[in-house]
Amino acid sequence: MSDTASWLSEQIEAHGPDKEPDPSAAARLAEAYAALAGAKAPAFGMDLPEQVDNRDVLRQRALELLKQWLAKVDAETKEKIRAQLAGYGIGSGPPIPPPPPVDEP
Repeated sequence: MSDTASWLSEQIEAHGPDKEPDPSAAARLAEAYAALAGAKAPAFGMDLPEQVDNRDVLRQRALELLKQWLAKVDAETKEKIRAQLAGYGIGSGPPIPPPPPVDEP
């Protein structure tokens, strides 16, 4: 495992709900998950190189810990994380087009 992958693994684990009591760690995990999924996002403040060893394994672990966080945080925090991920194009489908205008009689 490269230095980058090792560092990412350590950061992901350090931001899990069993290690970090601050719910803001969930937002940092979400950002790292997005970066590992290919979004233009930093992972714990670092822009990821094109190639990251074990990218899929790291992404999956970040998602597992993020799900644990989502089970613990309030609805407002969940919504903020959902919006954060949607901003990176994750978890959001294509926008729903507005309905066609209705002609008034």
